[in-house]
Amino acid sequence: MATSRKASGIPDEPAPMFDGFSKETFKFLHGLKKNNNKEWFEAHRDEYERSLREPSKALAYAMGQYFRSHDMPVTGSAKTSLFRINRDIRFSKDKSPYKTHIGLSFPLEGTKKEEWCGYYIGFEPAKSGKGMHVYVGGGVYMPMPPYLKRIRAKIANDHAALKKLLAAPAFKKRFPKGLEGESLKRIPVGYAEDHPAAQWLKLKSFIFGFDLAEGDLLSEDLPEILGKNFKVALPVVMFFGRA
Repeated sequence: MATSRKASGIPDEPAPMFDGFSKETFKFLHGLKKNNNKEWFEAHRDEYERSLREPSKALAYAMGQYFRSHDMPVTGSAKTSLFRINRDIRFSKDKSPYKTHIGLSFPLEGTKKEEWCGYYIGFEPAKSGKGMHVYVGGGVYMPMPPYLKRIRAKIANDHAALKKLLAAPAFKKRFPKGLEGESLKRIPVGYAEDHPAAQWLKLKSFIFGFDLAEGDLLSEDLPEILGKNFKVALPVVMFFGRA
């Protein structure tokens, strides 16, 4: 039987404190974008661990605490939220070994990996070459066919409820673009072209989001900023998560 750290006399490891990302985080990502190779990365691994990996783990922990304290059925932890920085290049023409963007995801509790639904924050060097582009959002991205089929059936049957959720003032204020995603040109087979939910039935992803200020990444208040936005969108996430 496994022995707990407390029972064995070993003190628990202190909970990681999120103090914000740093300018060093941004510097590392810009450097990696210009030098996306193993030699450069290994020479700067300490910077990666200190300025990127550790604060990401702390943010994931802080978000888990936020979700629990606000009774939100969402998971936040280093195990479930962090992405690997290594790219899967097996089937890609681009053989760059590392991702130059950072992403953390927060799945709805009880959802399977192949039926992911939840929230996301990602940031990367801006296309201008200066500063960072930060994106916050949620929903369902490119669901597998069985899940996509269930989502479309739920939309078709409950489109009035979805319309009401998306029209809620608080949701529209924080996510002004509403529900987005790559769309089919024609309505999926089995649905009428004039279906009242045609615009949503054509979607292949069901996502919502907005750009966050770069300065918010540097703030220790980032978990609270994210949490407030995520809480507003919870009814929409639950709509798709229950499909």
